Amino acid sequence: MKLRTALLPSLVAIALAAPATASAASLSVNKQCYGPGDEVAFSGVGFTPNGPVALSVGGQQLGVGMVNPVGEFEVSLAAPDIKGKRRTDLFTATDQTDLSLTANAPVHLTSLNVKVAPTNGNPGKAKRIVARGFTSGKVLWAHVQRGKNKRNVRIGKLKGACKTLDVKRKLFKADARDGLYSVHFDTTRKYSKKTAPQVSFQVVVFRTFKPASASSVGERWIQID
Repeated sequence: MKLRTALLPSLVAIALAAPATASAASLSVNKQCYGPGDEVAFSGVGFTPNGPVALSVGGQQLGVGMVNPVGEFEVSLAAPDIKGKRRTDLFTATDQTDLSLTANAPVHLTSLNVKVAPTNGNPGKAKRIVARGFTSGKVLWAHVQRGKNKRNVRIGKLKGACKTLDVKRKLFKADARDGLYSVHFDTTRKYSKKTAPQVSFQVVVFRTFKPASASSVGERWIQID
């Protein structure tokens, strides 16, 4: 996990109005779970006023910054992409004036992912949609597009700190026209390519034919890539 460019080479200390009331140092974050690119906002209190403090994770120091006159500091980092479903990193703030004065904060991270199953079959049938990591919103939407043809499908309410979902929904109408479609998953009611986070699929709608006659239309199918 790296500091934002604007914060290098040191952390940014922000003075707060009220004096610290606790004698022991503490470190906290602003959310229970973070997806890729989310801003992780740290708040530290109880450190040596006007002294330096270092922030580290996994034994690696990320930077050093100054504490304000009342012993407090704030800093923001960008959450990284991770492998697997979830991970917890333990961050440590260490007072550089008094090295025995430290505080820890666990940061819970989630990856961003959407799975649709089965990946083929009749377009009019409901698909199982499993999603996680859409931590910027409350509801997951699917935006189905083919040229000027656009359709917004409400998938469902995201649950838990890491915003997960497991439901069955119809992405296409049974009479969807043949062709290549784009399906974009995000947390907005209307699609924008600038929306983040976002997971996209390419879907082909096509017709099969009866074995007895190449000219006879059989079923309609989709194939998700």
